[in-house]
Amino acid sequence: MLNRLHIIAALLLALCSLRCAADECVERDTVYFYNSWEQMMQVEPDTMITDLAIDYFSPFELYFESSDKKANKRIKKEYIAATLGDSTWLINSNYLRESFKGDSKNLHGYVPVFFSEKVAYAVAEEYSYAELGDIAFNVISTYNYYIDFKRHKVIRVDEKTLSAILTDYNDLRMRYEGMNNKGMSAIVNDFFMQFVDRATEDPMRPDITEFIDKTSTIQ
Repeated sequence: MLNRLHIIAALLLALCSLRCAADECVERDTVYFYNSWEQMMQVEPDTMITDLAIDYFSPFELYFESSDKKANKRIKKEYIAATLGDSTWLINSNYLRESFKGDSKNLHGYVPVFFSEKVAYAVAEEYSYAELGDIAFNVISTYNYYIDFKRHKVIRVDEKTLSAILTDYNDLRMRYEGMNNKGMSAIVNDFFMQFVDRATEDPMRPDITEFIDKTSTIQ
């Protein structure tokens, strides 16, 4: 199965115009905005803004700007999500920081998000520096960020956190913890995706909408 992160990058990069500079990508497009998870589940946007400037800091960090100051305030402080085209969903990191504890502070701008009625997670890049002899260079790592509605936390999915996330499905947790190479990012991502699929199909798992009364609005 094609890696979801590669799909996101391909979709977002395809939207960038050929006018992009080497380190910046700005285009204008129509964007649909949502201010509740109910709207997101029903794909019923609250607002459509046309001719909106889109700044692609990276395929995993986008910013929107309108010529209308009131619209800009809503984009930054009120809307919780946006859609580009038919299939690219983005979540407002300001909403995540205001409504969830944990690792939400690591997210900036609007970031890609995947969700079903039962489970949701965002995707973001992290930058660090490494040295090879006298040469210093950037290292870019991509992580899934699990949105835990029950505990009101955003959790970066890695070797340290995955076992706790898998607790709801003990067979997955035991298989993961028995892996000799469980620290490898490919193994972590594979087991997290198994968790996402299991949670999505679990009839006993509460829907996201059962928790949104405490997490759906930016303060």
